[in-house]
Amino acid sequence: MLKKRHAAGVVAAIGLVAVGSVPAQASSPSTAAYVQRCTDLGRGNLCIDVNGHVGQVGVIGVGYWKRSGDSIHVRLGWQNTTGGGANFSRNVHGPLTPGMNTGTEKWRTYLAAGCVYPLIEVVGQGTLKGKEVCVPA
Repeated sequence: MLKKRHAAGVVAAIGLVAVGSVPAQASSPSTAAYVQRCTDLGRGNLCIDVNGHVGQVGVIGVGYWKRSGDSIHVRLGWQNTTGGGANFSRNVHGPLTPGMNTGTEKWRTYLAAGCVYPLIEVVGQGTLKGKEVCVPA
């Protein structure tokens, strides 16, 4: 999910406020498109990527990289900015301690026009959302 050049800045942990983001985009030939965006949550980075085009079946990936803080258990998900409910994984990751990550949870889904944002539910603490990324046209 993450490019090698981002690895050092993307080892993550959870905070209560999103304080910035690191956008990255890459394209391959006209048959595929890829976009990615990571949000610094203070103690870690929450990232989302979309692989595919509007109007086609593609893949949405979400991952979390913990940098600091107490041990936590998390579930990952995503939501479309144009409506509909959140899509959460059934997997609970943890305990996560600094230097650990969830890997990338993937959803194969129809890609509608609009944008999607990543979600992370910290078990017993609440849900945070990251910065959105728009589905490639």
